[in-house]
Amino acid sequence: MTPYTALGKAIGTREAVDLAQRLAAWHDAMVMHRRRSGMALDARCPPDCPHVTAELLWREAQDIYGDRAHELEFLRSHGGGEGAAQPAHAQVA
Repeated sequence: MTPYTALGKAIGTREAVDLAQRLAAWHDAMVMHRRRSGMALDARCPPDCPHVTAELLWREAQDIYGDRAHELEFLRSHGGGEGAAQPAHAQVA
């Protein structure tokens, strides 16, 4: 069971469980993306990379899970705004 699934089930709403499934899929895609890019934050990412959806998913997690969203450290580290890991195409100069 992933942290996303556990949290979705703990919250218990259909919305929370559905988001947990999407977050688990995003997590797998993000891990693969980081492996392919060598985890270099200066690597150029394709337009459909998981970084693009990380911030949106993070905001959605906060809306649905409330304060418990902060338990999702990997998601927070990529979509949590300031201080979050960002690829070169997402960095502001």
